[in-house]
Amino acid sequence: MVASEVSKRYAKALLAVTKQKGVHSKAFAELQTVAAAFSSDASIKNYFENPMISPDQKVNAVKGALTGKGLSEEVLNTLILLSEKNRMGVLDQVALAFQELLDLEEGVTRGVVRSAQPLSAEAQKEIEQKINKVLNKKIVLTYEQDPKLLGGVVAQVGGWTFDDSLDTHLKKLNEELNRRAN
Repeated sequence: MVASEVSKRYAKALLAVTKQKGVHSKAFAELQTVAAAFSSDASIKNYFENPMISPDQKVNAVKGALTGKGLSEEVLNTLILLSEKNRMGVLDQVALAFQELLDLEEGVTRGVVRSAQPLSAEAQKEIEQKINKVLNKKIVLTYEQDPKLLGGVVAQVGGWTFDDSLDTHLKKLNEELNRRAN
């Protein structure tokens, strides 16, 4: 999913405020939790998308549900502002944009590693070390199983793709054999 310009503005403002106070990591965790709860419950989503419910009612619902629940003032105020402006629908995008901005500031590059079979902790650590060595950046990888892969792994990190899949090796072997045959 790509964050919209509107969601980037909210995320940038929230990051600036939380960074000043040194609570940006906590705010990110809170924002992710609220966004996940919002997107997983259809009744909450429908309530905030309903044009018949006034922004004041939505603000009161946010305040009533989240005040005193351990949520930081900055995140609560952002949620209230989103409710006032009828933009709670972009909450998941705000969380995504916040993560992207935070990663940019902290020099973190995120990526996905796809493999045919689940990777052991050792294999994951080895992959992270190799990619870290090539990119020379802090990386955070998520791991997925891809039944389309015959074997090996494909890692997509930043703008890089590290393809060590069996499919790629077979294609290279085929090209080499064709080249030698001609």
